[in-house]
Amino acid sequence: MDIVMDDKATQQTGECKKRPRINGSVKKRKPMRASTSRSDIYVTRERRKFNGQLNRARKLLLDRHFPSITIHGLGAAIQQAIMLANAVKASLGDQATMEVTSDTVTLFDEVIPEDDDADTVTQARQNSAIHIKVALIDDIVSLINPKRK
Repeated sequence: MDIVMDDKATQQTGECKKRPRINGSVKKRKPMRASTSRSDIYVTRERRKFNGQLNRARKLLLDRHFPSITIHGLGAAIQQAIMLANAVKASLGDQATMEVTSDTVTLFDEVIPEDDDADTVTQARQNSAIHIKVALIDDIVSLINPKRK
């Protein structure tokens, strides 16, 4: 039995609200992304993409001379995002800094009812997200590209 406490007023009165149950199948929509830049890397749970994402992160920092990259992870991919950020830092000989922020993202699902005459309903849910900004230390930046400092 999942009980969701809504706000402080609900907590004070002791009333609990449940998410209404809707009979039907749930189709999860893809999360909406803010405008992305070339230095953003979105991590998924697929482990087979890990080496490619690691190589891309290194290439962005070292070859394309981006000052920083941002690694994004959502829900179950948070662990993969942390592993990727640590692998990037380790592959650079610990010559990188990491700045971590977390937030909660609202995701929307479509609930397709079993009854053919009923309308499709949109349902909101909350999911955790992490954003890790990896930047090279200034000393290493001047060694790689002296003009950039």
